[in-house]
Amino acid sequence: MNSMTGFGRGSAENELGTMTAELKSVNSRFLEINMRSDHFSAFLEDTASRRIKQALHRGKVTAFLSFQPSAKGNQVKVELDQSLLEAYASALKEARKIEGLRRRKPSVSDLLTLPEPFIHVKKEPLPDDRLAPLLEEAVDNALKELLSMREREGANLKADLTKRIDFLQEKRAFLLSKQDEAARAYEARLKERIDKVLQDRNLSMDEGRVLEEVAIFSEKADYTEEVVRFGSHLDQFRQILESSEPSGRKLDFLLQEINREVNTTASKASDTLVVDCVIIIKTELEKIREQVQNIE
Repeated sequence: MNSMTGFGRGSAENELGTMTAELKSVNSRFLEINMRSDHFSAFLEDTASRRIKQALHRGKVTAFLSFQPSAKGNQVKVELDQSLLEAYASALKEARKIEGLRRRKPSVSDLLTLPEPFIHVKKEPLPDDRLAPLLEEAVDNALKELLSMREREGANLKADLTKRIDFLQEKRAFLLSKQDEAARAYEARLKERIDKVLQDRNLSMDEGRVLEEVAIFSEKADYTEEVVRFGSHLDQFRQILESSEPSGRKLDFLLQEINREVNTTASKASDTLVVDCVIIIKTELEKIREQVQNIE
């Protein structure tokens, strides 16, 4: 079981330079990838996205990609516009013939101050096919660190959820123990009321009628079926917690089903202790739901 929260940083280096990838993930219903890079091409960003999709199933992932070229990888070309330079030199030579102008020969610094530059610097980008292997290695290293953190967080979530499921099992056992008590208590109250009325009128009690009323009450107030399903859902919840597959959505669905069963139990119950127990269960379910939102 993995959490959806984590951070990972990875790098890869060769003669071209150093590629760095930083991955940060938080909760999300689906897998969302937000790519940020130093003006990488769409091909390189798609390459990084594919690596992330292969490793993760859910979470909002922000990826930061950067590349620092080495001296060999920094392909800089300096080009001289010789025709322009010759035109400048010719013009300056003619200018020296004009009376009243200084007669010294122009220097290189003089030429560099002219309006149209005759030296052009070009930075040749590295081809994508040479950067892609470096990018994949950096992203894979970042994913290892990210997955390790998500796994540790997932282990903590599992331990917490296991304790909470144990607590719900105890409350479920209490609900089952109160089921028969409710019918017996109703029967006693019913007999007491009928006996008081009949004594005033000097009549005898019809035990068969009393049992019939108790049976009708028991049927209406019987929440055994709901509590049994509640227990089945808890067992499934435990099984899923032991699974290594992404299970956040399954657990969220089970919580909805458990919540439905305890709501029905409360609507059928006549015992205030049972209703109070259901309130405690629902409060615990909300805490579990918040934790499940973190599970991949």
